[in-house]
Amino acid sequence: MNSTPDLRNIALEIFHRTLAAIDVESVTQAYARLNDDQLVIGEEEVDLAQFKRAIVIAIGKASVPMARAVEKVLDDRINDGLVATNAMIGALPQHLPVIIGGHPLPNVGSIEAASRALEILRANDTERTLALFLISGGGSALFERPIDPGVTLDDLQTINRVLVGCGAVIGEMNVVRRFLSAVKGGRLAASAPRSRQISLYVSDVNSDDLSTVSSGPTLPGNVTRDDFDRIVARYDLLNKFPPHVAALIASGSLPDLPQASEKSTRRSHHLLLDNRKALSEAGRIAESGFGCVVEIAEDLVEGEVEQMARTHIERIVALRKRHPGRTVCLLSGGEVICPVRGDGQGGRNQEFALRVGLRLEELGEENVIALSAGTDGIDGASPADGAVADAATVRRARSLGVSPEERLLNSDSFNFFNALGACVITGPTGNNVRDLRILVAK
Repeated sequence: MNSTPDLRNIALEIFHRTLAAIDVESVTQAYARLNDDQLVIGEEEVDLAQFKRAIVIAIGKASVPMARAVEKVLDDRINDGLVATNAMIGALPQHLPVIIGGHPLPNVGSIEAASRALEILRANDTERTLALFLISGGGSALFERPIDPGVTLDDLQTINRVLVGCGAVIGEMNVVRRFLSAVKGGRLAASAPRSRQISLYVSDVNSDDLSTVSSGPTLPGNVTRDDFDRIVARYDLLNKFPPHVAALIASGSLPDLPQASEKSTRRSHHLLLDNRKALSEAGRIAESGFGCVVEIAEDLVEGEVEQMARTHIERIVALRKRHPGRTVCLLSGGEVICPVRGDGQGGRNQEFALRVGLRLEELGEENVIALSAGTDGIDGASPADGAVADAATVRRARSLGVSPEERLLNSDSFNFFNALGACVITGPTGNNVRDLRILVAK
């Protein structure tokens, strides 16, 4: 039997239309606007006449479109700043230099961007400075300066490689990154304590925990040394990190992080986009555009990849049973936990899709399709956002001599789907609100 082309097209259309609906530049420009000398950000108004200088620091995968939107609002009122991103998306900002950092591993540009941002903020630390921070996911790698000068770029890359591959979820990774960084965990904002600071977020983390977006450069959290020590022990990081980094951690000499304090009238934080917004838009599109019965699985956010695949199938099959004759759509978002086991190309979205396809084949479930893709356009060590799969996908692969089991063992889901033309590939999107999982059945 062939795959289900109608369901496949529905899933793909929902994904692509959702990306268009959450376009970062449009959302940012609608949220921040100028009314004479009043900068209106959401429901907050800031009198620009009170400030001599305006600094804009944009960090993360969505930083370029966020910066373009803010430039359209402030134009030549911007006096200094920079954009730190992992890829240029669209036109260059007019007033802000762009520095290309590394992702998923930091590079020389990552250190340059963080060092330059610290210099700018320290040089303009007065009460007459307005510092506008535009923060999105990905900044943990592409914007970085180690807390200790003895930690090298090679060390940073090893640390990030270990964290990504050890099985930790993003929140745990960011706890470790904060303690080892001179700009994370509120340390960037702490470099200019007298300035008026406003932070806008495109969030790639759970719920409303903005202190973990890009490891919280402007928003201190409540992470403690005990939290850090527990995560280091849980994933045996002292035996996986470079020896002198492990020694630095074991010495107890790392400085404590700034802690969240009472709300200040000179510090404000605004959420523009997150995964919930993306899921809401996807649900609206599935209902109004394709007549689907939609269920958003708000509880299926993070979990071990195989168990998540099985649970999603159980949910979509149950949803179809409750609505006979209707096209049904199960939506979820977040990031599955998917440790790297081999040296192939792939990512958590493609592995999730492959495991769903395998399970559908095993169960003999037809007319169920699964798409899983990153809203940033990047899935692990591959050029794809993700993939789309059903039982027929797996059968077709076997007929071509492509073993799904071998691909899984080698973490090579990209080459599995690429051989079948079943990858979802957009290139970097300039957005980053975690992954979308779209299952459609009838």
